[in-house]
Amino acid sequence: MLHLLWIIPLVLLIIFFSSPRFRGDIAETRVRRLLQTGLERSRYTVFHGLIIPSGGGTRRIPHLVVSRMGVFVIDSCYTPGGVSGTDVQARWKRRGIWGTRLFDNPVHRNALQLDAVQRILDYPRPVFHPIVVLVGHRGFRKRPPVNVMGPESLLLFMRKKTHHLLTSEQADRAVHRLQEKEVRPRGGLLLRPVSLLRLLLLVALLAGLYFAFGDELAEQVDEYRLRSEQRARPELYHPDGSPKTEREVWEDSLICAYSADTGRCSCYDRDGSRVDMEPAVCRSLAERGSVLKQ
Repeated sequence: MLHLLWIIPLVLLIIFFSSPRFRGDIAETRVRRLLQTGLERSRYTVFHGLIIPSGGGTRRIPHLVVSRMGVFVIDSCYTPGGVSGTDVQARWKRRGIWGTRLFDNPVHRNALQLDAVQRILDYPRPVFHPIVVLVGHRGFRKRPPVNVMGPESLLLFMRKKTHHLLTSEQADRAVHRLQEKEVRPRGGLLLRPVSLLRLLLLVALLAGLYFAFGDELAEQVDEYRLRSEQRARPELYHPDGSPKTEREVWEDSLICAYSADTGRCSCYDRDGSRVDMEPAVCRSLAERGSVLKQ
């Protein structure tokens, strides 16, 4: 049963990776990288995972960008497969290999996010640009709603907004206002519960794999080290791979010469000093082929 322990955390990890929360992390990570690498910091101020007060509670904004071209309120959603839906529908359809599934209309969620930001900044509605980014989808069955796009179109859409809707002072005021109103989670740098759960599952999986296959893994590591050492220092091993004894290594370092005419044999070490050796052993070393033979 010990060899099957790793299956439990593996199944839990598979369930976790298929959860809506993890799929949301995939989409947010993709959009975050696009905004961080594709926008000029001198013109755009980017917020990620911004939590602000809203209606007696709080609302989380996955991505928010402030510039003189307006305030971009961006929601991201991981939707593999084909998608169909309209602005007014409460739920959209997603068609994948496991059939058709329904999910909440991200346009409605994005509208609530925009309303929360507008109440804090108190700017006119035309200043704000709602955007929904669908990550992983294979396209809409019909024409997608306005401001709904894939990640490859996000930066192009934002750069097309070239008309200044805010002055420099108004844009700076918006950034400072959002920073003042941001609700920071308790715990500071502590891991979020979801991140902590992911870490614990990974540790449990690694521990289960170690207890189940630790011996086999150690044998593989030892065999790899032995092969590496054999390639690096072949003089320490026999042709069949077995290690030589210290005596054999020392004998291989000697230079032995045998004369068939006189029957004399002499051995010398690497310093040139003569080594006392029995005639039979000296002759055997001289005729082994790995030392000088005369």
